[in-house]
Order: sequence, then structure tokens, then C-alpha cells
Amino acid sequence: MCNFKTLYYAPHGYLIVCNECRHFQLAFQTTLLTMTAQDLHIFHTLVKENREYSPFDASPGRKNIYIPTPLEGYGMILNREELEDLFQLLETAEVNFKAESLLDLFKTA
Repeated sequence: MCNFKTLYYAPHGYLIVCNECRHFQLAFQTTLLTMTAQDLHIFHTLVKENREYSPFDASPGRKNIYIPTPLEGYGMILNREELEDLFQLLETAEVNFKAESLLDLFKTA
């Protein structure tokens, strides 16, 4: 049974990791994904790239940014604000995960 640690939590979503199986669970708006560390890394990279290279739209509420997920045939359609929220979620969670991993090194030593 999974024993989750919260890496990030906000009204629009969260990212948690299981201490046992090391799978990540990402909830964002109405989407819930369970991913391996590698899948999460790829997904995070896709979000970063879309944030950097998607042109700013005159209609910021228009959902015109597609982010594929590790699940074949399943992706997310976001507007610019949602993309920014997802990016901030993933960035903050990554920093928290790295900090937790470093602290764990000192606990076992």
C-alpha cells in the first residue's frame, strides 16, 4: 500500500510521491495521473518547452496549448494561465523533492 509524501499542494493541483514504490501522482484541475520518475521528468520537460515556445495569445483564456501525457492518446489542453500554474506546480515540487532527497541522505548516515 502506498505511503504518500506531499511535494506540492495548491487549490489547482498537487504532486505527491509514494515512499514505497516511488511513483508520482499528479492532480491538476480535473486530471489525475500516476507516473514513474522518468515519465514525470519527460512530462515536466514538455511543459517547460511549451511554456517557452508557445506564442502568447491575444485571448489568454483560449485553450490552445496541447501537452501530451505518458498515457497513449491522452493529453491536456490548457490556456496560458493554466500552463503557467502547471509549470509552477512542477517546478516547486521538483525543488521540494530534491530537498527531501538530500535530507534523507543525512537521515540514513
